[in-house]
This record gives sequence, structure tokens and C-alpha cells, in this order.
Amino acid sequence: MKTILLLTASLLLSSCGVGEKCKSKTMCTDKSKCDCWCSQKCGYRKKTENDKPVYVEKDAYGKFCYCKEWDLDHYEDNCIDKKGVKEPQNNKK
Repeated sequence: MKTILLLTASLLLSSCGVGEKCKSKTMCTDKSKCDCWCSQKCGYRKKTENDKPVYVEKDAYGKFCYCKEWDLDHYEDNCIDKKGVKEPQNNKK
């Protein structure tokens, strides 16, 4: 019984974190529910209606699907160099 409860709890907790990462250009650029890379938070997140996902086939960083061009352009600034560059408000619309 304890094993079943632990297994159930484990499955529930595993679904609370990051969703499925976009694994192809089609998944990245369509309305699928896969997660894209956000360089503002340096992590994956669900796509929003304001996103215009960018797929990079041979991505040196290994992310492949960025939520916007901005996220691709500022990956090094924020996620490697830790500069904390903020996305302009007018870029979010």
C-alpha cells in the first residue's frame, strides 16, 4: 500500500514541473503545448499567445526552441554572463 501511495505521489509531483520540451521545428512553431526557452528566466516555460517561437536546428546551446527572437538574442547575456538584461515592455506585445 505504501508503495502505491509513493508511486502515485511521485507521478503527481513529476507533472507539476516543466512540461515537454519542443523537440522539432513543427512542435516549436505551431500551437503545440510544448515548452520553449525563455532567456528572461533562463528556463523553459509554456508558450503564450504573444510568443513567436524560433527554432534553431543546430543550436550550440542545446535549447532549440526559443519563445521569441529576443530570447535567442539574449541567451548569452542572461543565461551565461548573468547580465540580467530585461526584455523591453514594447517587445512583449
